[in-house]
Amino acid sequence: MIREIRKNEYSIVYEYIKQDNARNYFVRLGFEGDKPVYERIIGEWDEAGELKAVLLKRLSGNLQFYAKGDFDVEDFAEYISAMEFGSLISSRSYCDKLLNKGLFSDVMEGAIIAKLDGSKAEEFEANMQVDFLKVEDLDEVVKLYEKIFTTFSSKAVMEKRLRSGRGRGVCIRQEGRIVCVVQSEFEENTSALIVGVGTAPEFQGKGLATQCLKKLCGQLIAEGKDLYLQYDNMDAGRIYERLGFKPIDQIRHYKR
Repeated sequence: MIREIRKNEYSIVYEYIKQDNARNYFVRLGFEGDKPVYERIIGEWDEAGELKAVLLKRLSGNLQFYAKGDFDVEDFAEYISAMEFGSLISSRSYCDKLLNKGLFSDVMEGAIIAKLDGSKAEEFEANMQVDFLKVEDLDEVVKLYEKIFTTFSSKAVMEKRLRSGRGRGVCIRQEGRIVCVVQSEFEENTSALIVGVGTAPEFQGKGLATQCLKKLCGQLIAEGKDLYLQYDNMDAGRIYERLGFKPIDQIRHYKR
């Protein structure tokens, strides 16, 4: 059964998408924020009353979609056809089933989703000084990120991450300042996401990000967590691949 999900049921959707943080990173960020993000959500329920797929329309006008298994392609295609939206932005492993329904004018490749091969855990030992991030470091982290990224999590989000234990971060300091940062996000008992991997432009190519990744990933692996990340920078992707991250899916932008 497919129907509109009521506002008082959004917590059910939140628990559902948390089952796959790697594919639902930006969906979960939407639920974690202080302001409403979603205009409406359509859900498919199985005979046992459990969610099996969700279509989310953001206030920005874009759509997101998640399905853990099979879903009613035809009915969801009808809902999407009736909506005004810019793009549907979600994983190809299930969204590609909506192709050839006359919904999209173009499809663009987005970030690759990768999972760490845990068999290399013994190699995750940094060979230079790597420090753990503290809340008082975040102003400096923001200044670093401003040199590297066009968009990134706000200081408030990063502070909430550190204070709540939802994530942690590591950094390398050189010449008296932070020049490389790696953070984790949405840590669960058995999984975590790697986010915010950044090195000051003048220090890139020196292996600093690799050292930070080894430090943070080594600790998370020791705690029994599976590690995931998303990337669209192929140079960074080669670093991740050398460390053992293997592609498992890809985000696609399906333009109306």
